[in-house]
Amino acid sequence: MERASPANDLVAPDGMTDRELLQATLRVNTIIFSVILGLFAGFALTALALLGAGADRHGGLVTALIGVFLPGYGPGWPGALIGFAWGAAIGALLGGGIYRLNGRLALEKVNELTLAQRDGEDFPRAILRLDGHALGLAIGAAGAAGLLTTTNVLVLRGTAAQSVHAWLVAEILPGYTVTTVGSLIGALELFALGYVACRAFVYIYNRLALRRRRR
Repeated sequence: MERASPANDLVAPDGMTDRELLQATLRVNTIIFSVILGLFAGFALTALALLGAGADRHGGLVTALIGVFLPGYGPGWPGALIGFAWGAAIGALLGGGIYRLNGRLALEKVNELTLAQRDGEDFPRAILRLDGHALGLAIGAAGAAGLLTTTNVLVLRGTAAQSVHAWLVAEILPGYTVTTVGSLIGALELFALGYVACRAFVYIYNRLALRRRRR
């Protein structure tokens, strides 16, 4: 038997329950956050590609490394436009996933907040907290899948030895080579790096958010 939710019996004037209203709001906010993050990622990749087309050697190297994971991306306007498309798509997917995961966690607190309000207490100050495990899995898995896919595409095409960009990744990921076995090793390393980086970021963010709430 499904447990009744205290929020479900609170009906708004338009006939929607509070939970349905919150879920609808979550969907709208997810779309907005996805669009914002997608545009941010797209413009960032575009600016980096144009910077790499100039005299900035480091910008060109970074652009080349990113081009290993994003086919078609590179210095100059053509690569910048492709990068914008890649950034918008990836940013939107990541943004939607991150907001959705954290939104579901927030919905789980609806009953607790509703009961607190019925008891005459004020709603606690809302602070968005991130789930480091979920975010780490998402980012790590996305990076690992991208490296596996691009490396094995090069292997199947028979152009692995000609890809200078792919060999640059080996300078960052020890044990990675432009082979099937090397792609597995690199994918595991990239997953671990992404997971640890996300856990560290979320830990710092949540600590700062909690400190701000206490103030």
